[in-house]
Amino acid sequence: MDGGDRDGNPNVTAEVTKKVLLFSRWQAAKLYEKELTKLIQDLSMEECSPKIKKATGNSFEPYRVFLRPIRDKVRLTHQLIENHLNNNSILDEKKLIQNKNEITLPLREVRKSLKLNKGDHIANADLLDLMRRVRCFGINLAKLDIRQEADRHRKLLNELFRKKYNIQYNSLSEKEKIKLLNKSIKEKKYFVDRIKITDKENKEVWNTFKQISKSPNECLGAYVISMTSTASDILSVYFLQIQAQIKNFLRVVPLFETLDDLKNASSVMKDLFKLSWYRKMTKAKQEVMIGYSDSSKDAGKLSASWHQYKLQEELRGLAKKYMFDLVFFHGRGGSPGRGGGPIQATLKSQPAGTVNGKIRITDQGEVIQQKYGYKPIAEYNLCSYIGAVMDASLNPPPRSKPNWRELIQNMSDISTSAYRKYLNQSEDFIRYFKTVTPHKSLGKLAIGSRPTKRKNVDNIKGLRAIPWVFAWTQIRLMLPAWLGTTEALRYGSIKKFKKTMMDMEKNWPYFVSTMDILDMVISKVDPEISVMYENNLADASLRRIGKKLRYQFDALVKLHNKITPKEVVKERKKFRKALFIRSNYTEMLNILQANIMNKLTNKKYKKLDKKFLDDALMTSIAGISAAMKNTG
Repeated sequence: MDGGDRDGNPNVTAEVTKKVLLFSRWQAAKLYEKELTKLIQDLSMEECSPKIKKATGNSFEPYRVFLRPIRDKVRLTHQLIENHLNNNSILDEKKLIQNKNEITLPLREVRKSLKLNKGDHIANADLLDLMRRVRCFGINLAKLDIRQEADRHRKLLNELFRKKYNIQYNSLSEKEKIKLLNKSIKEKKYFVDRIKITDKENKEVWNTFKQISKSPNECLGAYVISMTSTASDILSVYFLQIQAQIKNFLRVVPLFETLDDLKNASSVMKDLFKLSWYRKMTKAKQEVMIGYSDSSKDAGKLSASWHQYKLQEELRGLAKKYMFDLVFFHGRGGSPGRGGGPIQATLKSQPAGTVNGKIRITDQGEVIQQKYGYKPIAEYNLCSYIGAVMDASLNPPPRSKPNWRELIQNMSDISTSAYRKYLNQSEDFIRYFKTVTPHKSLGKLAIGSRPTKRKNVDNIKGLRAIPWVFAWTQIRLMLPAWLGTTEALRYGSIKKFKKTMMDMEKNWPYFVSTMDILDMVISKVDPEISVMYENNLADASLRRIGKKLRYQFDALVKLHNKITPKEVVKERKKFRKALFIRSNYTEMLNILQANIMNKLTNKKYKKLDKKFLDDALMTSIAGISAAMKNTG
């Protein structure tokens, strides 16, 4: 479970965050103690610098004497944390390692001393490796981001301002909210601790801020606000950090997720960038997270990717105008429907001037194991990221032409309209999803850190993007990655736009990447497998929906082959060989899964039988997921 991501997850509490932070510090301390002990054993020489000699007296093993206190403090850190976590003993935070300088400064002195005394070889070996590790991993291995939904902050502020000033915060206009938060931030009057918060959810949000104030700043990263839609959503987190008396603010990162939020994001950030006190408070540095999952679920893959592209261009211009140092945080998943794809092509397809040597990207779920579970592959992937960032920074893609933009904008609008028509205009479509895919069983899988729904509502809007994508992948339709694209490509492939499309396919990395990912999706989709599920689970009206979807997919394949140069199609097929081999084995799992789902709906099976069937279903889901590779 991610101890920081409480976005719609009632299981991630302030207490969980505290324990996750402590566990990370415990793990780091154990690793550092082992390395420091090894170093102490190795450094038996007597010659040392005057500074170390002064600190250790006339010891004949000065390095060992000099390093033992920090090694002992590291050992005490993991012992005290372990005792606290296992036996609930009182934890004296003052006795723990608080920041990495407590380790690096003594090591730096040792290295200086060794270099002064002809010990360069020793100074540049294990000692330097340890210094680099400490600098990289700090006192808790990885900084923990805190993530919460904007609506939860609004709800807390509504209770606070109602009890303090008799103001209904949620009834205020956006301008009035900014004015109130502006005044409250500048005044720095601490009053929240004196208010008795009665709402359980509000109390938990406030406890999270109090926990942040008690934790070493070095252990924490950013505060990400999911479903950000207004400037006041961002200011509210700064206000709550001030009220919690957090000395070093966590940088506040708005996450723009839905299509409307992507469209409005530039005006939201403009409202903040033009505030001189906001500039001062943030030191003119801003990180913005772009949501791939919910925007694709909301508007379809093609439309979402185009609006993500445009947003980056708009914010790049705003940051330049107001002289802000802007970093983009890409909330990508593994699947194509959630922004997945080769990192080199992905970064090369971003607008020019939006990488600039700095970028944040999420790797989630099974993608982490695939990319970093084996050392050589982990090294390869890390080098790929570094190379891709350098290439996108030093050799940015060409600026998009007006006719390219006009065409892709029209295609995007058509795609959104077609995608939403499927979701909203047919009750049978939603029933098809609920009946034919194993989405109900996904919440039972021990592979996710959050519930399948944001809120306890039974509709597609309330469903999280990951299970939405995951469920369609299981039946091999991968609908979120292509639905709506058929209509868009049909428009783009008419004679009028033939030259423009050829130009885009040849010279625009964004469009090349989009078509490459579409090709990968086409390779993974097997429409005939969905027929098996329908035969086991669907009635006549649902089978008509399935037939219509397969017709749209067949049309998409023809359009894709018509638009993409033949030599490119052949080249891409070479890269998909492993996928075609895996597909043969995956088909059997699909057959079993459809049959199991059919039996689970049959009332003649007893409770004990259904338990075995549930286990078999979970195994089939995990197997199909592993075979499809990028499902999360």
